[in-house]
Amino acid sequence: MRFLLTLLLASLGFSHSAQAQAPDVPCRAALEALSEGENAEVIAALEVCLDTEELTPGQEVLAYAELGAALLEAQRYEDALAAHAMAEAIAETQDFEILHPSFYRNRGIALSETGDNERAIQDLLRADRAQPDEPLTLVSLGFAYRALDLDAEAVEVFDRLVRATPDWSGAWINRSSAFLDLGMTEAAVADAERAVEIEPDSGSTLNMLCWTLIQDNRAQTALPLCEQAVEADPEIGAFVHSLATALEATGEARRARRLFSRAYSLSPDDPEIAADYERTRNP
Repeated sequence: MRFLLTLLLASLGFSHSAQAQAPDVPCRAALEALSEGENAEVIAALEVCLDTEELTPGQEVLAYAELGAALLEAQRYEDALAAHAMAEAIAETQDFEILHPSFYRNRGIALSETGDNERAIQDLLRADRAQPDEPLTLVSLGFAYRALDLDAEAVEVFDRLVRATPDWSGAWINRSSAFLDLGMTEAAVADAERAVEIEPDSGSTLNMLCWTLIQDNRAQTALPLCEQAVEADPEIGAFVHSLATALEATGEARRARRLFSRAYSLSPDDPEIAADYERTRNP
């Protein structure tokens, strides 16, 4: 998933092929790394550029925004927030406002990843108003709503995501999950079925349909789908947990216990997996 804004290229008006003919372009090494998709090199080059080059305030804002996006890509969320804060502080000293929606989307994602979902929603809503129906913004906004147990709001956002990207299985999976949160099991199953139609061999889609069928008290129907999901991605704890849950519901307690233990070894920080492991390890 790419978060880079490419604001430096856009603001300076250079295509990738024109860079060699523009000797006065600031942060040249960062631009070259950006065009080649080398995120670690983008971070290093932007940090050097900000430390050593003479930039105008506007260029500094753009460079810090790019750095925040690259740090987000690297999952360095606190560092990404610090870079965004620098960009905003410089903008405020120059009495201008950052308008690009990607700035607020990226900062919103970083805020959500650090647990500040209330502020994340504010940024993501601002990005959404400026650029409606941008898929990454909608996904991130839906996640933030779910983290705060705002399930109806999450369904509304994921409904927009489905309409914006109807051929992406992830949109249907996310709305299916949100329907489950609201107790709308039948709708969740229908969305999961649609996801499987789009990607019939994906572990994620198969597991989602497996899990929704279990929640709909149809574990026997779910079981072969759960098996297929684990075959597709045997190292994902959530998939193994779904299979264990289906086996337990269909009376295969011994095998289920082994798989609950396996799921826990793969995903020990998942609270639902941990709870089922504790519940079943000493029957």
